[in-house]
Amino acid sequence: MDPDLEERIRRQLTDGGFRVRRMSAPAGPVARTLPALTDALENLADAGITADDLVLGVGDVDTLSMLAHACGMWCGRVPFAAVPLDLDAMVEVPTTPRMLDVSGVSQIAGISTYAKYLLCDPGVMDLSPDAETSRLGRALMVASAIAENEDTFEALWNKADAVMTGGDADVIDAALDTLKSRGHLVSSTSLSSRNSLLYGRTFARALDALTGGTVPASTRLGEAMRFAARVSASLDAMDVDDVLMQDELLDTLGIGEFEGEVDPAELLAAMKADRFSRSTRFHLCLPHSIGRLRMTVVEDELMMENLTAWCEAHAPERD
Repeated sequence: MDPDLEERIRRQLTDGGFRVRRMSAPAGPVARTLPALTDALENLADAGITADDLVLGVGDVDTLSMLAHACGMWCGRVPFAAVPLDLDAMVEVPTTPRMLDVSGVSQIAGISTYAKYLLCDPGVMDLSPDAETSRLGRALMVASAIAENEDTFEALWNKADAVMTGGDADVIDAALDTLKSRGHLVSSTSLSSRNSLLYGRTFARALDALTGGTVPASTRLGEAMRFAARVSASLDAMDVDDVLMQDELLDTLGIGEFEGEVDPAELLAAMKADRFSRSTRFHLCLPHSIGRLRMTVVEDELMMENLTAWCEAHAPERD
């Protein structure tokens, strides 16, 4: 953490009557591991933290996600305040903290948790449009809008240009709308609504496994949404106009496209491996329309047709 930011937070908490105890946690994916979680819990024990105290975390999406799980487990739940340092952390952590990686399986272990308080200061956040964390945050805006309803999608559509060319206030405003959407979805009594937060995840993780982590997360999620919409259209479940509207919104928000050699059979195998590590059934979260996502069975033959078309479309041009 920036020393000046750390001192500023310490002074503000002290002035507010809090007794401050500093603890450290790693950044990046290594934060979402069992050893990092164990260290965080031991730090809470050493500090004598109780359910009546407050844990304030400052960091990226992985650090804050791990701390959210630690706080959700501690003393039945100790209040957790998150200070995100980028757009992705702001969008994901408050309602849908990332789960932990275990034995090489990505985001597989965790509890139902959240951040009770979210403290966002554009002055300390990296909101630059070209930052990967900003692109991923914008991709999540699209996924959340598609999952909630047409009004939410239209609102993001109307704000997209301002998000890209306006100031920090425009970005924060759109992110707050996304937080509301994700809050509605995660707290819904409908299982299909809660499952809609899985939109694009299986394809994105499978592509990551095949490309060795070389493809940015925003690109993987964008491609996953484009692919899922086309599979749904091939099932006559989604109108082509909705597919193209999603494409245009992703393009407007600067979500890049993948280019590279991928074998469709290997991609299908990777998708199945990901799903079967989480479920006994191979269901994909597909958009049947804007605001209506469903876990859907797709036959292997149709999947291979769509995957082959996707792989051919994204293969590098040959001389």
